[in-house]
Amino acid sequence: MELTNVVIAGVGSAGTGREIMKAFKMVKGKYKIIATDMNNKSLGIHDTPNRYVIPPAKSNEYINALLKICKKENASVLVPGSDKELEKISENRKKFEDEGIIVLINSKDVIQKCSDKFELINFLNKKGIICPKHSLYNNEKDVEEINYFPIIIKPKSGGGSKNVFFAQDKDEAKFFCKYLIKYGLEPIIEEHIGNYQEEYTVGILYADNGKLLTSIAMKRLLTGGLSTRQSIVNPNTNEKYVISSGISQGIVEDFGEVRKMGEKIAKIIEADGPINIQCRKTENGIIPFEINPRFSGTTGGRALLGHNEPDILCQYRLFGKIPEKIEYKFGYVIRDLTEKFIGFKEIEEIPKIWIK
Repeated sequence: MELTNVVIAGVGSAGTGREIMKAFKMVKGKYKIIATDMNNKSLGIHDTPNRYVIPPAKSNEYINALLKICKKENASVLVPGSDKELEKISENRKKFEDEGIIVLINSKDVIQKCSDKFELINFLNKKGIICPKHSLYNNEKDVEEINYFPIIIKPKSGGGSKNVFFAQDKDEAKFFCKYLIKYGLEPIIEEHIGNYQEEYTVGILYADNGKLLTSIAMKRLLTGGLSTRQSIVNPNTNEKYVISSGISQGIVEDFGEVRKMGEKIAKIIEADGPINIQCRKTENGIIPFEINPRFSGTTGGRALLGHNEPDILCQYRLFGKIPEKIEYKFGYVIRDLTEKFIGFKEIEEIPKIWIK
């Protein structure tokens, strides 16, 4: 059987690219995986013999270097492994498609729609999706007008849990908003919703107006240092608040109600690829608070259970294959850290692709 050559751009050490790589590797005898990363010491780049060090996504050399690798390796498929690479590849998608390379991403419009968290919430509200209360931060007056706490302070754009903070009062809110601004990030203020014990991460594949539609949901276990980025206790009520680190572990069951909500959102935003939704089940219903138009950090765990989203989407885009029924296991997905020894010579021998 002839292998399909897949380039994963940005395999990192514990991020989305690494999870995509794990998922493809679980399908034996179907794919040749070519990994790229800007760091020759990332674990992912040492998990395949086919690997290249390339410039960072922000570099003017990035796209040409990636194109050179795709051509050299006769790649049929390209998958971005980080938000920065997703954005850059999306902007240059036609260059790859003109070479016959299928890019496993959503349309540029969908990616842009999801990149502005403030406008996305407004859009979903208009479509009847209940979302957290939210506002932009321009100055301290915006904090003074808030009458609900605790709140979440986070950047207006970007994905993951980086630079996301709890604020239990106005002083904390002002501090974290100013902190984000100091480092060039535009803050939004968002209502904290529900209970951390009812938080879910939902993976949706929605393509060609729903011709391809799959979904899977995990109820997160937000305990321990690996899966928890921030944990605080309200001194007045003793209620615990938790923000995920983005490294998800938890229980997978049917969770039909949660999955249907995710499928509805994918249709509303006119997705044409992978979507990942973070939400909480509350007394007011299932409320989404984060939507990313890409594969997620839970991709490897889902594939381990039998729901392999990169493989499903790849087979659909290449051959039009739609799985009749996906039967995946129910149970827990638990994660930890792993170590790998890499010799000096092995690091030095990784090809570097720099376009001059």
